[in-house]
Amino acid sequence: MDPGPLQRPVLAGLISGSTATAPAGAVFVAFGSFQIAADQVMRMSRPLAALLLLTAFALSGALYGLALRRAANDRRGGWLFGTVFGFCLWLAAPVLVLPLISGDVIAAGRAATGFFASFLVWGAATGAIFPVAHRPLQGRTETNGRRGRHTSAASPSRLLRRPPRR
Repeated sequence: MDPGPLQRPVLAGLISGSTATAPAGAVFVAFGSFQIAADQVMRMSRPLAALLLLTAFALSGALYGLALRRAANDRRGGWLFGTVFGFCLWLAAPVLVLPLISGDVIAAGRAATGFFASFLVWGAATGAIFPVAHRPLQGRTETNGRRGRHTSAASPSRLLRRPPRR
């Protein structure tokens, strides 16, 4: 199920991942995780840490679009795909990313809960936003006079139609 040449799942993932940082960031700040991440884990100024985290979430959205491709465009199950993807990112972050950034420092307690919740919220929001962001990015091939409806030789409506009688 590879995307066609007129579909842009990576760009849609980048947009939806960037947009989903707002609710995830609110959860991150509400639990006090951002303060711990900036001051103790990353040991950098808060504006620089915020920029780094926003960039990481946006690039993770692009990775979401690249990994799931057409499946990410599911309107009903997108939030679930996104939540699972956010969970996988949360699993990978302490094992792969944090040792590179902080050495041996890791969040615990309420801050760790905030990390977990923010990844899940980010994933659910990314999955829910992706189909909405993807729709205007898809290119158009040929339309049959109705706005936004594609036609092709193998479309289901053509396969189900009976041939004209002679």
